[in-house]
Amino acid sequence: MSVQYRALWSDESPADPPRHIEAVRRLFSSWATEDPLAEPLPDGTTTFDGPNRDRTISVRALGRDHGGAVYGMEGITQDSVSEPDGKATTWTTVTRAVTDGSSVQMWVETRVESDDLSLRVKVGRPRLVDDLLTIPGKPHLGGSPLFIDVLPVEADQMSVLVDTLRSPARTLPVIVCSEPAAGHDGMWRLRAERIARRAGGIASVITVDFAAATAMRETLGQLAIWGGGVRVYTPAPLNDPSDGWRHRYVLGHLMTSREDAMIDRIVYSVAQMSTRRRTHPLFADFTSTAPPVPGKPKEVDQDGYLSEEQAEARRLEHELERELAQEEHDALHRELNQAWGHLDRLKRTLEDQKLSSVFWATQHDAGNDIPDEVQDTDDAILTAQTYLADWLVVHPDAPRELDGINTAPQSVAWGNTTWRGFRALAAYAEARSSGFQGGFFEWCRSGPPLGWPATSKKLSMSESETVQNSSKLSAARRLPVSSDVDPSGRTTMWSHLKISEGGGDLAPRVYFHDDTHGATKKVHIGFVGPHYLMPNTKS
Repeated sequence: MSVQYRALWSDESPADPPRHIEAVRRLFSSWATEDPLAEPLPDGTTTFDGPNRDRTISVRALGRDHGGAVYGMEGITQDSVSEPDGKATTWTTVTRAVTDGSSVQMWVETRVESDDLSLRVKVGRPRLVDDLLTIPGKPHLGGSPLFIDVLPVEADQMSVLVDTLRSPARTLPVIVCSEPAAGHDGMWRLRAERIARRAGGIASVITVDFAAATAMRETLGQLAIWGGGVRVYTPAPLNDPSDGWRHRYVLGHLMTSREDAMIDRIVYSVAQMSTRRRTHPLFADFTSTAPPVPGKPKEVDQDGYLSEEQAEARRLEHELERELAQEEHDALHRELNQAWGHLDRLKRTLEDQKLSSVFWATQHDAGNDIPDEVQDTDDAILTAQTYLADWLVVHPDAPRELDGINTAPQSVAWGNTTWRGFRALAAYAEARSSGFQGGFFEWCRSGPPLGWPATSKKLSMSESETVQNSSKLSAARRLPVSSDVDPSGRTTMWSHLKISEGGGDLAPRVYFHDDTHGATKKVHIGFVGPHYLMPNTKS
């Protein structure tokens, strides 16, 4: 069963949380039975026959003893729809509310399973979310207030919006819809309302008119949105132009010419983010598929059962790995296309100068040049020591615990990416000797043929202040180096290449020290190994 939408929020304002829970049960009952005057459903299972579906409604309460115990309710609807070809689809909506006496936690999600694997799923919030948010209170998710209506922002309010977008406390995506240039038909506001109706509970929708969009661009530059376009600002850094990949946008002409498809894409993107959210621990009593056994921890299920929380954690882990791999795949495709374009222009220039033979003579490795590829990370290290020694030093003690890396399914890819990183560092050192004035990051951003991606996902020139100020974490980065650099034979290295974001704790890292301005004029590698050997605040 696939989760399509998950809205979570908290509310510390109710003076009587148990009464708030009863209001949730009443609203759920009205929504599930499609009767605004319906009485709250009792615990148990009932059926409801609609015109196009059969609905099963299940309700149960939890912890009716208010003496410090958790109190909550769960309502589940299952709608079974049969197609003319006999294939069946089941839509499930889960509603959970729980309180510990000081706050109310809410959870609404939709799931789908179908015999038709090609079924086109249209994601959107259930109307129940609107009903639940009418209960008086101050619903929020982390540092983000929850509202379902479109919020217009004027030019003089732009600093507040930008501060909100950049705030590390923001936990909800913000979808910003911009006004097109002069001469439009005014439909852009209606498109914003359509997005808000479907993305309510999992994202905030904001509109900026032409003047506000201009002010936004003056503040955020290329990270802004304008010209009728729509941008989804995820809860992620928004400071450097290289952060743009985190905040995807749809151009204005696509919103006009392919409105339905683009709205589907926008809503689907924030819905997918919502399904990864972890639920509050107070919901643990609802999410176990096995009965509790006295004397055993509640979170551990028996006899092969897997709790929803455990299953969800595994699903999120696999989904994150897949998305990171896809992002890396897309980035490599962009780089490959740029390289092909460069190669084609180089070929045509040589042909114009009657030097096409030079192009074809250098197409293949003759066996005496630096190899184009390697077999694994061990091979990358050996090849670097053989061919790049003039500009790069890989310390003999730098390779650590490479068995897992060299035997992983990604071993060839990781090895060749490591080899590419070594070549980039060596080419940078050579460029420094020829007069380049900046550091490795600046050199990569200048776009050299052997450059490394100058993005936060692939390169870090330092570590966080927390890591630097922690004696334990910084000690792990006290790495071996040539005595020509430091007589002690060790130095602290903060700069590192991220060989892969996917791969979990096994993903390789390469830590290096830039001595191109020092006595050796080289780059020194002090660590090549798995990420788990370089602990940080997240590990």
